Amino acid sequence: MYVTRIQISNYGPIERLDITFPIDEDGPKPIILVGENGSGKSVLLSHIVNGLMLAQQSAYPDTPEVELGKVYKLRSPQYITSAKEFSFARVDLTDNLWFGELQLNKRKQDYDAPPDGIVGMDAESLWHNMAATDPSHISPKTFNDRFRAKQIFQSNCILYFPPDRFEDPAWLNETNLNARAEHVDRRRIEGFTDRKVINYSPLRDNQNWVFDLAYDFSVFELQTSNVVVGFPAEGGSRRNVPLPVFQGFSAGRAKTLYDVVLRILRLVIGKGDTLRLGIGSRHSRVVSVMSGNQMLVPNVFQLSSGEVSLLNLFLSILRDYDLTGNQLTQAGDISGIIVVDEIDLHLHAHHQCEILPKLMKMFPKVQFVVTSHSPLFVLGLQEIYGENGFILYHLPEGRPISPEEFGEFRDVYQAFANTRRHFDETRAAVRNAQKPLIFVDGKTDVEYHKKAAKMLGFNSMLDKTEFRDSGGMLGNIWKGLTNDHVEHKKVIVLHDPEERVESDTRANVYRRRIRKIECHPIQKGVENLFSKKTLEKAIEYKTAFIDITDAYQKRERGEIVPVPEAWTVNENEKTNLCIWLCENGTVEDFEHFRPALEMLREILEETHEEPAE
Repeated sequence: MYVTRIQISNYGPIERLDITFPIDEDGPKPIILVGENGSGKSVLLSHIVNGLMLAQQSAYPDTPEVELGKVYKLRSPQYITSAKEFSFARVDLTDNLWFGELQLNKRKQDYDAPPDGIVGMDAESLWHNMAATDPSHISPKTFNDRFRAKQIFQSNCILYFPPDRFEDPAWLNETNLNARAEHVDRRRIEGFTDRKVINYSPLRDNQNWVFDLAYDFSVFELQTSNVVVGFPAEGGSRRNVPLPVFQGFSAGRAKTLYDVVLRILRLVIGKGDTLRLGIGSRHSRVVSVMSGNQMLVPNVFQLSSGEVSLLNLFLSILRDYDLTGNQLTQAGDISGIIVVDEIDLHLHAHHQCEILPKLMKMFPKVQFVVTSHSPLFVLGLQEIYGENGFILYHLPEGRPISPEEFGEFRDVYQAFANTRRHFDETRAAVRNAQKPLIFVDGKTDVEYHKKAAKMLGFNSMLDKTEFRDSGGMLGNIWKGLTNDHVEHKKVIVLHDPEERVESDTRANVYRRRIRKIECHPIQKGVENLFSKKTLEKAIEYKTAFIDITDAYQKRERGEIVPVPEAWTVNENEKTNLCIWLCENGTVEDFEHFRPALEMLREILEETHEEPAE
């Protein structure tokens, strides 16, 4: 069973959405929902999950996760889009299954006619089936057929991982650290099920299931062959005794599942083909991670949050499908729907980009419907699935997009790459520098300090040093250079006046901050060193240089607080302002740079005495 289409109208941020989920001969394509916070990604998932929960209620009335007659997702007029009279949603699945929901702002009998937008849509049938005194109606087609609903669950893996899923870390308390694996005692009663759609903290269940797997294949799928060995007997004769010799394990269900578990584990932890699981003795029945005969992790509870998150997600798929009892010879046999809100939750960049897409690819018949904020995850999908192997939908409009079209994804990835490359270039420049280096925040800071040094009589210092642009990464440069134990010339990291950093010196690396001019209309950036009079001259030349917010009053905790006038350099005019000031500025205009330049000269003239022998 797969989702084939979803329609939503007037629900929160979603005014109109109609998405088709493609399924071809190779199986369903992963569906990735992207968009800003509050764009409706979780809203869309909630409608899918609500229908699956209704199906579960019908299939297993004695063990519902949501009380019979109730729904998982709250229905209320407060979720109707502002100025609209109704909200509507319909989810279509394979095998002509569907479920729909219609919510009105008031009872049906209070309307003279259906609100605009209902007639001619699939919402019209829900309107006609709604009781006059009701404000809402939900209609799951065929899910009232218990036999058919049960067939769905017995044939598919159906799981939902909410955004607040979490496993307690091993260090939280001794109980979790020493949690023992146990044999699972399944109930086999009509109307009952041991399977859960909603998965918050499944690690304990997964651990117990792995323990059962190991027991089953080592006991029931063990293969031996008899080898006849002769032993001396009375009277000088020999007695032939058949002895069983281990021949491995048969390719049974338990061994097949266990092998897939190992594939998942090896991808998640990344220690190669020698990685395996270890089961403790009956006195300490923990599931550990081994590499050959060496224990890497004493207890799976001790894995990192990201590793546990990935392991849980994909072991839950295996465990849930195993409980269906359907034929299983490989991971590719598993079918069903996996809904994950914020699939990249807790994951390191490497796991998002490299590992998660590979794990998903192991299950080609599973339909993944997930939300994500991670550009690395999307780029990883593109690498593993190819350009057309998955679908990105941008919410709230539900528009299909390509990774390239979703520009900020690639921009963020490029920013990571640029940061790494910038620091590598910076470190090389420091190592190869023939003069002491002074790193400042940006390109205009370099020009301002060089111009001030020339005008204020610091020419000799200027000749012996080099100012460099940090690209806005002074903090990274400081951390990197102070951890880089390589001899080099003096390096000064000079922060802007507003930065909250303390002066520090480590070996030949100095961190300092420019002294801030208080009661100044510009509070951020090196432009704080120019007097108001100087900036007024610049504004007179070109008003676009400076953006001005007039003084105003605000109420803060019941008190009226005056907010002074604030000036900021327009981002698009920053370079132009620098050029104008450097060409037209006087000694008086640059006078406030003097304390910073004197501080730099003192550092550069400072000598370190060699320790006495």
